[in-house]
Amino acid sequence: MTEKKIEQIRDILGTNLVLIAEYNTGDVISTLVVCNNLDFDTLKNLKQLKEIPLVFTKEELTNGVDVFPIEFLNIKLHHSMLFGEAILKDIVILKPNLRQQLEFEFRSKLIHLREQYLQFKGKDIENLILSTVPTLSPIIGALVYLGDMEDTENMVKSVSQKYGIDLHILEEIQDIRSGKAKFKKDKEQYIKDLIQILRDFGKIIDEYKVT
Repeated sequence: MTEKKIEQIRDILGTNLVLIAEYNTGDVISTLVVCNNLDFDTLKNLKQLKEIPLVFTKEELTNGVDVFPIEFLNIKLHHSMLFGEAILKDIVILKPNLRQQLEFEFRSKLIHLREQYLQFKGKDIENLILSTVPTLSPIIGALVYLGDMEDTENMVKSVSQKYGIDLHILEEIQDIRSGKAKFKKDKEQYIKDLIQILRDFGKIIDEYKVT
């Protein structure tokens, strides 16, 4: 985010602003804005921004962690501060809450992937494959956290080694997304592999014992 855009947010929110940060979800960079109060007038003023950030109040950030632990864990691990109070690093994620949302997320994504595959053809299948990887990144990060793994730089490798599942297809698709590679096989095989990965995630989550 440019200094000009940061200044625009600061001008809109004034003393109401708590922080501005950027965070990564896979290779997608998003902006987070936290403020003290978020009434309708504040929302209306923020609407003038060309790039709309994710906006929370400080209270929602504190009390919403147990409801959205995967999202907040991803923000905690993969953010950079642009302005304000550095409170994101102090977010506390409870493993029972994380495990509960993980089960919901993997089942939802598995159902969604199957439904989209049945509906899509041609180029849409390709887009489905490419769009799936960023959505799995927070799940992988949550599995790293649950497994108390130290290597958070290469999370795919860490999860693959820890749980004995083959995740190379995710790295291959990521290379395609970044323009480093092209599709090497029938696209339906990629869908098949992604479905298997979600099933493997499900087994890991089902077997995880919350302590």
